[in-house]
Amino acid sequence: MPFVYEVTLAEESPQPTYKLMQQLVPEGTLVGTGQNIGVLSDGRSEFHLRAPLQGLLVEWFAASGDTLDPDEVIARIVAEGAERPVDAVARVRSQIC
Repeated sequence: MPFVYEVTLAEESPQPTYKLMQQLVPEGTLVGTGQNIGVLSDGRSEFHLRAPLQGLLVEWFAASGDTLDPDEVIARIVAEGAERPVDAVARVRSQIC
């Protein structure tokens, strides 16, 4: 049975302010666990936002350029199987190639 997962940022102390710089995948895309789905910025560095589980990214709640609140839902993923706990999304520093 499918379940809905709402992508939020993991809590940090102190909580920095992030801006969604870019959506890397459009709504309706099947994403894999750990796949980069967006790019965040704290004003100094850019970070990848990764999918916490495999599923269908069905909706973005934040647009490019939006400032993100710590408890704000960023995107919604519908996943298959039994509902299970999933950690909030942690930012991952972008690697320059």
